[in-house]
Amino acid sequence: MSDRRRTSLTPLESELRFPAVVQPQVPSAWRRARRRLRRERRPPRTLHGAILAGLLRLGLAVGLASVAALLVDHWLHRTTALGFYIVGGFVLASAVLMSAGDVGTPYYYGQRERERRVKLSVSYVIAGLLVIAIGVAIEATR
Repeated sequence: MSDRRRTSLTPLESELRFPAVVQPQVPSAWRRARRRLRRERRPPRTLHGAILAGLLRLGLAVGLASVAALLVDHWLHRTTALGFYIVGGFVLASAVLMSAGDVGTPYYYGQRERERRVKLSVSYVIAGLLVIAIGVAIEATR
């Protein structure tokens, strides 16, 4: 007898048979929506498109922060401006914490990730200042 080990195994009978023809199922509406959301978005091609996309994102962030400020006002039963101050301060604090330098950045992060983090923090600073400005405007009208 040889001391060599066998390097391949004999396939089982079920592995030799091909399965019946399987027709792909039509994806559900939920899967199509998830696929559409996960798909990488192309950057805008013109300066006008980039500015428009930035303003749209800024408006969305300020709108969500305003809704959060109104909810804070409702829960605290205080003046409307106080909620805008609290939420604006929270957005500014998150911007500072997001861009707190490269203290916790692993060495393998590239330049692209660092630039993205700084861009996001700048946009959060702008959104936070706008929310605080809305609070100042509301308080000035009273």
